[in-house]
Formats: sequence, structure tokens, C-alpha cells
Amino acid sequence: MEGEITIKDTTAGSPAAVGFYGLGFAATFAGLLNMGMLGGDDTSSPALMVLAMAIMLGGFAEVIAGLQLWKKGDIFGATAFTIFGFWWFGFAFINLAPAGLFNITILGPSNASMAFFTLVWGIIATLLTLGTLKIGLKMLTVVFVVLDLTFFSLAAVFFGMNILPIAGAITLITGIAALYLATALVLNGVGMKLPM
Repeated sequence: MEGEITIKDTTAGSPAAVGFYGLGFAATFAGLLNMGMLGGDDTSSPALMVLAMAIMLGGFAEVIAGLQLWKKGDIFGATAFTIFGFWWFGFAFINLAPAGLFNITILGPSNASMAFFTLVWGIIATLLTLGTLKIGLKMLTVVFVVLDLTFFSLAAVFFGMNILPIAGAITLITGIAALYLATALVLNGVGMKLPM
């Protein structure tokens, strides 16, 4: 259109590493929790640490990275980081609301509702995995494949399969893969050559 101004961020740095660190830390600690590795007793709650990672890193870091990628014109990165960042906020809300968040107590979700919640997210993640094949970054595809498996294994847990430690291990692998990709993006940005 005549007189229309288009603004695009053309800075060289990519916020994708921040988003992958957000996913990596949140998924790593969620996986460790589901595997029973974080301990906890009458005076401590390892779930609180996982919720902190979910909100601060899984949520905020991914949403901020997504918004920054949107300004760069990266539709895939913007969409993936933003929706999965908001997934982490939703995850935290689902876990905090029954405990009396905002001084109102809401009943927790049923296992069936959580099963379908994670199943639908697994389907969306799988469809986005197809986009990673076009992007051609192998480690990105690995992150998305194990993310898909994370959602589907968690759905299986909520559908009644007794595989929470396995789902936790898959979630941990997702976290480690995302942390590796984030680190590779940062180090490659300063001249090192890690495989991605």
C-alpha cells in the first residue's frame, strides 16, 4: 500500500537461545521431578522449584523470545516459543490454582482432562515438528521429536498407564536437548562450531 511503513528487526543476534534455555531448564527440572530424583520431605517441595522454572524460564523466557523472533519475521520461532511459553504458564496455573492461587480454591483437573490437554499439545508439537524438517537444523528436529514424545508419554500417564518415571526421563531428554541447542547457538554465535 502507498504510504505503508514496514518495520523489521534486522539485528544479527537471535533470541532463540534464550527460548531454548527456557524450555531446557523447565523441562529438565520437570523431568527430574517426574523421575523422583528431586527428593522432598515434610519441610520442602521440589514441585515449587519446577513451578518457578515453568513460570520464569519456560513461560517468560519463551514468550519474550517468541515476541523478539516475531519482530525478526521468524513465524516458526515466534509461534513455537510463544505458544509453548504460554503452555508453561498454563501448566503452572493448573498446578497452583487448586492450592489457593489468588485466595480462591479451584478443584484440580481430572486425569481425563489432563490426558486430552497433553494429547492435543502433542499433536500440535508433532505438526510443528514437520516445520523443523524444512528448516534443516538437525538438533531443532531432535528437540521437537523428544518434545512430541514428552507430551504423548504424559498423556499416557494421565490415561492411566503407570509410566511416570519413563515420561520423566523423556522430559529430561527434551530439557537436555534444548539446553544443548541453546548453548550451541550461543557458542556458535561467538565463533565456535558446535554441531547443530
